[in-house]
Amino acid sequence: MTTETQPVRRPEVGRRTGAVILAAVLVLVGAGLFWVAVREADGDLGLQSPRLAPVVVSAAWVLVAVAYLVVQLRTREEPPEEKPGWWSPAGVAASLVGFAVALEYAGFVVSAAAFIVVVSRVLGSRHLVRDVIVAVVLPTAIYLAFTRLLDIFLPAGVFPL
Repeated sequence: MTTETQPVRRPEVGRRTGAVILAAVLVLVGAGLFWVAVREADGDLGLQSPRLAPVVVSAAWVLVAVAYLVVQLRTREEPPEEKPGWWSPAGVAASLVGFAVALEYAGFVVSAAAFIVVVSRVLGSRHLVRDVIVAVVLPTAIYLAFTRLLDIFLPAGVFPL
């Protein structure tokens, strides 16, 4: 009679700890950006002021980062094991370069839509319809908000709104 021993699995402490550290860094960086944005605004936070956008964006960053930190601190189980490699960072970096090049020729809406679809695929999304919907709605809303509400120029390219 033979007894087989099963390998002892140690919990992956580094994965959860890494997520908590990332969340904390995002909170700290966002808080720093918010502080700088408020200081630079110097009280000029009217709706027509170009100084309002950085304050709003950095405040939203802090809120999302705090929510992410809370989720990470409340999560008890480890995420499924993934094999991180060079493909994802390289794909995102290549996509950023492509976005910067396409921005001049195709404009903000088209280049941002392509960027969102490509990056979501590189990062593992397999929901093409959802990715395309987000890639159309989000850049269009951002473009309209910046050009119509804030009077901030974004390249119109081949699809001017």
